[in-house]
Amino acid sequence: MDYILENLYIAYLLFVFIFIAGWIKARFIKPSNIDKEIFQNAKSATKNPEGYKDKTMISNFYKDWWCFMIEPSENLLIKNNITPNTITIISLFISLITSYIYSQGYIFIGSVFLLAGSTFDMLDGRVARKTNSESILGSFMDSCFDRFSEIFIMFGLFIYYFPDTFCYVIMFASLFSLTVSYVKAAADNLGLSSNVGLMQRADRVVYLGVGGIISGFCEYFNIIFFNHNHLLFMGVIVIVGIFSFTTTIQRLLYAIKQ
Repeated sequence: MDYILENLYIAYLLFVFIFIAGWIKARFIKPSNIDKEIFQNAKSATKNPEGYKDKTMISNFYKDWWCFMIEPSENLLIKNNITPNTITIISLFISLITSYIYSQGYIFIGSVFLLAGSTFDMLDGRVARKTNSESILGSFMDSCFDRFSEIFIMFGLFIYYFPDTFCYVIMFASLFSLTVSYVKAAADNLGLSSNVGLMQRADRVVYLGVGGIISGFCEYFNIIFFNHNHLLFMGVIVIVGIFSFTTTIQRLLYAIKQ
C-alpha cells in the first residue's frame, strides 16, 4: 500500500502542475478563437447555458474551467454510448469505494476517489443535456444517489474517527449537508425558490477532496500540526459542517420570505 501511495502522490503532483499550467493559460493568457469556442461549448452543457452563476464558496470561473477540463471525457462517454443513468450508478459505486478507503484511514486516496466520483456526478447531467436524453427518471436517480453518496462518504469518515469525539462533528456536518438539499427540495415542491447559500454540494465535495489531498501531502512529507495527523482535514470538515448549517438556515429563511 505504501508503494501505491508513493506513486499516487507523484502522479497527482504531476497532474496538479499540468492543471495549474492550464489554468494560468486560460486565466491570464489571451485565448485564441478556438479556445474561446471550446470553453463556450463546455459551459453550454451546464444547466445554465451561459455557465455557472451561483454565489458560493467556489468561484464560478473554476467551475466553468473544470467543465472545460472534463469535456474530452464526456465526449468519449457519448462516443461509446454510455448512458447518463449508467454514469450515475458508476458515481455511486465510486462513493462506496471512497467510503471504505476513508474508513481505513487512507485520507489522500479517499480524497482522490471523492473528486473522481464528483466528476462522474457532473458528467451524467452534462452527457444527458448534450445527447438530449434528460428524463424524469434520470433526475430522480441523480438526486437520490447524490444523497446516498454523501451518506456513504460521511459514514466512512465516522468509522475512521470513532470512538473519538470528533465523530460527533462528522455527524453534525453530515446531517446539515443533507438538510441543505432537503430544504431546497421541499421549497421546489411548493413552488418556492431557495437555491441560495455558500456551501452547496459541489462546494462540500471540493473542500473535502482538496482538503484531504493537501492533508495527505502533509502526511507524506511528515508535516504535522500540533502533533495531530490530518488536523487540516479535520478543520475542513468543521468548515463544511458550519457552512452547511448556515446554508440550511439561509435557504429556509429565503423560502419563508417568499
